[in-house]
Amino acid sequence: MSDTEPFRAVTATDVARVAGVSQSTVSLVLNGKGRGRISDKTVRRVTETAQRMGYRINQSARHLRLGASGTVLLAVPTLTNNAFAAVHAGAARRGAEHGLGLVVFPLSAEDGTSPFSAPQQALDGVIACSMPAKTVADVSAGVPLVVLDDAPAPGIPAVTMDVSGGMALALNRLLDLGHRHIAHVRADRPAWTFEQRARAFDLGVRTRPDVMTQRIPCPFAPSMVRERMMPVLSAPDRPTAVVCDDDNMATGVYSAAMSLGLTIGTDLSVIGFNDAPAASQVTPGLTSVRLPLEDLGDQGMRMLVGLRGGVTADPDPLPVALVERGSTGPAPQV
Repeated sequence: MSDTEPFRAVTATDVARVAGVSQSTVSLVLNGKGRGRISDKTVRRVTETAQRMGYRINQSARHLRLGASGTVLLAVPTLTNNAFAAVHAGAARRGAEHGLGLVVFPLSAEDGTSPFSAPQQALDGVIACSMPAKTVADVSAGVPLVVLDDAPAPGIPAVTMDVSGGMALALNRLLDLGHRHIAHVRADRPAWTFEQRARAFDLGVRTRPDVMTQRIPCPFAPSMVRERMMPVLSAPDRPTAVVCDDDNMATGVYSAAMSLGLTIGTDLSVIGFNDAPAASQVTPGLTSVRLPLEDLGDQGMRMLVGLRGGVTADPDPLPVALVERGSTGPAPQV
């Protein structure tokens, strides 16, 4: 090609010519429809030829032929919580295998308002994370919908995590360590996932008259958590352990405790939720309930792809785990 000759993208016809097969064979192979119709040897030859020549499927033309946009919407409450980045990663990776792109759409900010207008482009489906189906009714009308980390609604499939079991793991570990005055820093947001955590905490201490508890609703902002925890941790009968609904909230507890001269892991045990990357970077490392957020996104996209093909499923909640680090220890004598 000369310096003045315009660039020409490799076409399926070019691949067919070099591979020595028909254009229809190339189309079947590269669109994943060759299984059982074309020999494995031919499939390998076409695939290797296409890769060597740098051939890329024209997704716009493909979606136009199929009458689809190739776009799935991931609706989340906010972009300020990095947990949703992990959900996006899992869903996007699975969607790419099916030629589906993923667009993230925050329905509201932390204060409950939204600067974003509803998306108007055609969608192949909607995945709503940590919000009920009715919240995304305007953007999900007429397309398949899957709900993540929220209560299943009639006719709408959901993928959940065992957040109740996670709270039980956290609470039981603190009880095993001898803590008898435990606070629960609760996310001040009406969401199913936080209701499940609160219910599990309350159930876990209901039959323990020897355990004193405090329930402290807080916004997600660490600064607000710090403000609300300062009087709690400076009281003469302060809690010796705190469970937080989110790792970011736990950092606010860290800040309040250190301002009061309390040593995390010795004077005060702290457990978070999510096991965000920062949990292993703070000092001491934060004990946290690890939520399988990438798996949540992956399973959600799998379910959505199945719905588009007429397949429904009712999966069990995804398992969680407690990851122990230096922020938890035996109850001190206070």
